[in-house]
Amino acid sequence: MTKSSSWIADTLTVDWDQTPTRPSIEELMPGFLLHAGASNNYVLDTGHELLVIDPGHERTRDSFFDAVRSWSSSPVHTVAFTHGHIDHVTGFGRFLEDGEHPEVVAQENCVARFQRYQLTHGFNEHINRRQTGNANLQFPKEFLFPTLTLRDHLSQRIGDLEIEYRAMKGETDDYCATWIPRRRILFVGDMATWKVPNSGNPLKIQRYPVEWAAALEELAGLGAEWLCPGHDLVLRGADNIRTFLLDQAAYLRSLIDQVLAGMNAGRSYDDILHSVEPDPDLAAKPAIRAVYNHPQFIVRDLLRYWGGWWDGEGGTLLPAKQADQSLEIVRLAGGLDPIVERARELVTKGAFALACHLADWATKAEPESLSAQHLKREVYQARADHETYGMARGFFLTEVADAQAAIAQLEGTDKSVER
Repeated sequence: MTKSSSWIADTLTVDWDQTPTRPSIEELMPGFLLHAGASNNYVLDTGHELLVIDPGHERTRDSFFDAVRSWSSSPVHTVAFTHGHIDHVTGFGRFLEDGEHPEVVAQENCVARFQRYQLTHGFNEHINRRQTGNANLQFPKEFLFPTLTLRDHLSQRIGDLEIEYRAMKGETDDYCATWIPRRRILFVGDMATWKVPNSGNPLKIQRYPVEWAAALEELAGLGAEWLCPGHDLVLRGADNIRTFLLDQAAYLRSLIDQVLAGMNAGRSYDDILHSVEPDPDLAAKPAIRAVYNHPQFIVRDLLRYWGGWWDGEGGTLLPAKQADQSLEIVRLAGGLDPIVERARELVTKGAFALACHLADWATKAEPESLSAQHLKREVYQARADHETYGMARGFFLTEVADAQAAIAQLEGTDKSVER
């Protein structure tokens, strides 16, 4: 673990190539520690006991414990969760093993989240493996449940420190912003990072872009001097923070307004999905980096927020199996060879989305064809290489891995019969 001195930004223009590595630690000011692990984990010394904001992921639990205990021997009074995602809430285990029994503060929906995670453990392990491309990822089974919950607001005093917890919706329905009025420090978790807001994860439940925008606007009015996100750099300066939060809100509203107008005009989901674009001036902001979540995912989140699961196309209401559809398409094309040839041609033209459809048809029609699986690996690798949004790239690389695994099983046993 390295000790960093560059986790604070005093400007909205940052050279991201010069940001520190993780895990690292920094005392942001006397009595205020940052441990940058899988997520940002913060500790405030109240003068009596410690307040922890998001203890992080279990894979960095040792570095977090060591960082805190090398900084302070005071007991932990309270652990506060900004939200219940596992990279923020599963890293407190070493403290529990050391005999700590803190108060655990969270928005009340966090309890139901942890229960849902336990109910759907296998599913969550599967989808997180697909998203990250890590076939060995282990999703947790045990959680540190809240002991003190809030529905809307909660005030707490630890020693001389006054703490305000504010419930809101955004990336999740269990968000809890932590506000330290006297020190003007605001902890927002993933409500505001230096990226496109993470609404609309393809494999996760509904997120809340409309409420998210409103929450950002509310937080912008607090006059915070320190903005502490769940990832990326800590931002300092009231004007910077206000601009940062309002720009993120405006980015969301630019998509919200377009999607709502399209739905009210009766336009198809497909038309809306491929015509809505974020405001170009906002998309160019260096503090709204296009590196993780794709704006189309936010559009889909909004379509689901106001509409149903059906896209309105007759054939998809009660569809034929994808394998049967694909087999029919391949037959109409005259076999796999024309599909493979055309997909490769599309890749050379940069039409990666269309090429992926052809690769999917090929492998679903003839999953035991080496030719089809090689095509899938080739096409999805090309698409991943050209994808700037990290989440989408992760899913594409999982498709590459799936094709590679199929090739390994089929090597020398191509059973394709229709060429």
